Amino acid sequence: MTRLLAVVVACGCGSSSPVAVTSIMSSPRPIPVPGRDPSSLRVMSYNVNFGLAGDVAGAAAIASGSPDVVFLQETNDDWAAVLIAALPRFAFHRFEPPHQLPAGGMGVMSVYPIESIDTIDSIAGPFFAWRVIVDAPAGRIQVLDVHLRPPMSDSGSWVVGYFSTREDRERELSSHAERLDPKLPTLIVGDFNEEADGRAVAVAEGIGYIDAIAQFKGATRTWEWPVGRFTLRFQLDHLMYDRRFVATAAGIIEAGRSDHKPIWADLEVVTP
Repeated sequence: MTRLLAVVVACGCGSSSPVAVTSIMSSPRPIPVPGRDPSSLRVMSYNVNFGLAGDVAGAAAIASGSPDVVFLQETNDDWAAVLIAALPRFAFHRFEPPHQLPAGGMGVMSVYPIESIDTIDSIAGPFFAWRVIVDAPAGRIQVLDVHLRPPMSDSGSWVVGYFSTREDRERELSSHAERLDPKLPTLIVGDFNEEADGRAVAVAEGIGYIDAIAQFKGATRTWEWPVGRFTLRFQLDHLMYDRRFVATAAGIIEAGRSDHKPIWADLEVVTP
């Protein structure tokens, strides 16, 4: 357990202690959404960093993106309290605390009703996933919110783990995807803990998903972590959509104090 916890913390999960709350008034202005189709949906994914629980800057980062629904990783009771209080626009919200490791919580906040949530235990990593059904303007959609195994070995080596854990994430996502309803328009979002050449991303691409972040932002990093004089920078967060959606825009928000950045995409359901 201690070794696994060290892996999670070293992989960019931040301090295990709450930090001082910062003012939401200093946040960036919301991303404008003039002329957006009323049936479109702005989806966000954000690993908020469990060690920053209580930091209102994280709530401000979410608000600045003007999402309709946001899927969260590394939440806990403190994060839930702060986000619910700071973001009253989201009338519907659900949070599930970590099962074992402190970085394992999940959350979702939505302006549209959340019909159901299924918790999916991982077969190869320390964190669970969620299958969420949202009653969106164009009809029910399904979202798989994931937090895949960090790319570090059990001994805490980034170099070894970068290569040795790829198969674990592949097996995780393959297993999670088997729980999806093929009849519903579907997104796979969250902290994949790997870049576009990773095996889990390949699994999603192999069954027809497109990464909106790579599509609109190329290889721009979504995560960074200082290591001595250097800073590791990778695109570990992804927002992937199936053929029943079309993405019209996507971006990465330079806000919040988490090691991850909020990512978002504007999506429209394709009429059959």
